[in-house]
Amino acid sequence: MPVNGRGWVQSSSSSGFEETWKQPSEGWWKINLDGASKGNPRPSGVRFIVRDWKGDVVALDAQKLNPGTNNIVEASVALIAIRFCRKIGVIKLHLEGDSLIIIQTIMKGTIKAWHLQNSILSIVEELNNFEDFRVSHIRRTGNVEADILSKWALTFNEIGELRFEDLRHINIEF
Repeated sequence: MPVNGRGWVQSSSSSGFEETWKQPSEGWWKINLDGASKGNPRPSGVRFIVRDWKGDVVALDAQKLNPGTNNIVEASVALIAIRFCRKIGVIKLHLEGDSLIIIQTIMKGTIKAWHLQNSILSIVEELNNFEDFRVSHIRRTGNVEADILSKWALTFNEIGELRFEDLRHINIEF
């Protein structure tokens, strides 16, 4: 199930991958996401940050999940984040993650790993419901906030989540 020719963003960097985070275009919202797993399969944590076209953080989520592999965790956070954005009314979405395997699989619609098939098909189906969308890869160095906080989610005592509302009085500096 291809993504209707929409969505792929070519990098402006010489390496072919974005090195730093860039603000989304006017009218667009950007999700930066990351998943972390302490082995394959082991306890997992996921994290996403949603920013508007001004670069302001409008939502974030950190969750500890049941044990899973790195790729399953990365696909899970993409689906969780996309569904969250649809729920809050986003119509133009830029999804950016540091898992090259997951990003390329979403864009190509060719799923070689059978265990990812349902997740990737669901991601593509959800993306095609947006007015417009983009999907791009970013190096971990440009995805630092999501990377650090997905690992932080691994420290949660129970499977569950932490939302933006819970962090209003916490100052986290990167």
